[in-house]
Amino acid sequence: MRDRVPADWKVDLRERHQLEAGVRNELAAHPELAMLRCSTASTERLDYQLAGPGARLLEIELKMKRQVYRGWSYRPDVPEKDLFILDELALRKLIDAGRYAFLLVRDLPCDRWAVWSTHDLVMTSKVRVTRQLAVGTGAVKGKVLISFAEDASLFCDVSSSIDFIVDTLKTVDQRWSDIAPWPSPHRAS
Repeated sequence: MRDRVPADWKVDLRERHQLEAGVRNELAAHPELAMLRCSTASTERLDYQLAGPGARLLEIELKMKRQVYRGWSYRPDVPEKDLFILDELALRKLIDAGRYAFLLVRDLPCDRWAVWSTHDLVMTSKVRVTRQLAVGTGAVKGKVLISFAEDASLFCDVSSSIDFIVDTLKTVDQRWSDIAPWPSPHRAS
């Protein structure tokens, strides 16, 4: 794995802004959602706050897997195509946002979209690692390695992903209080 260089950040930002705008437009166009705020420039909030069915405050964090991961051998049980590396801080913010929060990931190498609810993220198996920041300060960043194949719901397009989030939102209160296991797309319920 090579160290990141300043040019990488420019490419990341350009691609991220295009993705954020496209997702924002899809969310705003959904008939069961009302965009309250787009917080993609904030480090304090998840990326989107919306009013959803039942007047619930829905929050969505958008992430992107831009390229194949090289040099990450911390999850030998997960094929690279199914590996997703999430910042530990993002996971903490999703948990803090509560039961109506979702992680939406654009997986470019596999041309798919993935959705995890807060509960999915809490319950999925994960490996925590630290990574040295390239700025030379000695600071480290927490990472959480999870699998697209385990508790994510996978889709071919963003519209289907958003429909899934809305449908899940309609049942989350009942699911949250139910003694039964949380439904998972890849495990028997």
